[in-house]
Amino acid sequence: MHSKQVLLTAAAISSVLLVAGCQTSELTTTRTGSTTFTISAKSDHKTGLLSTHMVNPDCSSGRVPAFKVATPPANGTIDLWQGSISPSYAAGHALHKCNSRKVAAVGAYYTSKPGFVGTDQLIVSSKAPGSDAYSYVTVHITVTK
Repeated sequence: MHSKQVLLTAAAISSVLLVAGCQTSELTTTRTGSTTFTISAKSDHKTGLLSTHMVNPDCSSGRVPAFKVATPPANGTIDLWQGSISPSYAAGHALHKCNSRKVAAVGAYYTSKPGFVGTDQLIVSSKAPGSDAYSYVTVHITVTK
């Protein structure tokens, strides 16, 4: 994963996300905050946008919140995924011992329409388990050849 995407991942999603669907009309609860990021993508190539996970102190997977596309991109598609990853906490971090374990993770990929070059945008929302508040992340995508 590129360092820009790692930073995007860490900063964009402060709570853990769960893939729950591609779009929703039920986003009617409180907007708790929003973040905006700009990334680069190549035309008609799958580009990682967001991914996140949660690790409990015992190295087990934490619960992952609802993750949905609130506003899809006009010039491409979003593929939401869920699976598992091995975390990569830095030496000295309390969870560094968990790096060899697999934990639940979720994320999103963007692919532009074939031949599209320009800018695109999407908004994803997340809702922590047991919460009625959604957080939003706006991603601006600069698509090049």
